Amino acid sequence: MKKLDLHIHTKKTDSDSPFEFSLDKLKEYVEEMDIDGIAIVNHNTFDLKQFYEIQDALSDLCVVLPGIEINIGIMGFGHIVCIADVDDVQAFDRKCQLVEAKVTNKTEKITPDELKSIFPDMNNYLWIPHCGKDPTVEKNVLKALEEYIWCGEVGS
Repeated sequence: MKKLDLHIHTKKTDSDSPFEFSLDKLKEYVEEMDIDGIAIVNHNTFDLKQFYEIQDALSDLCVVLPGIEINIGIMGFGHIVCIADVDDVQAFDRKCQLVEAKVTNKTEKITPDELKSIFPDMNNYLWIPHCGKDPTVEKNVLKALEEYIWCGEVGS
């Protein structure tokens, strides 16, 4: 059995409660919990340079995957996590820049159609919507993306 944490924030955004990221604390967490893989998923942003720094620092401990947590909605909005293949990180970074240009504060969002235009290769990513965790993704958004969603994220 593999242990994964696919929801690690490393950059403070206006969608976050106050926190300070520490690479040493992340290493300690991965070691203490004996985690096999993590995903870096900040709100509506991806930092390629920081991703590489974290990947290098944890290379002997676990797999580090690139990701982003996106505000998505039609009427309201929820969060959906997107995790990419590490071998696709350059193309993923370019797509994340489009998300970041569109979602510039915690109340802005992208629609399912906009998501599909940014990520036309939706099947190449792992999509994990908030389900039963605030902010929950709307049912009509889940319906629009159902062919790409295989699991959901609930509150801890």
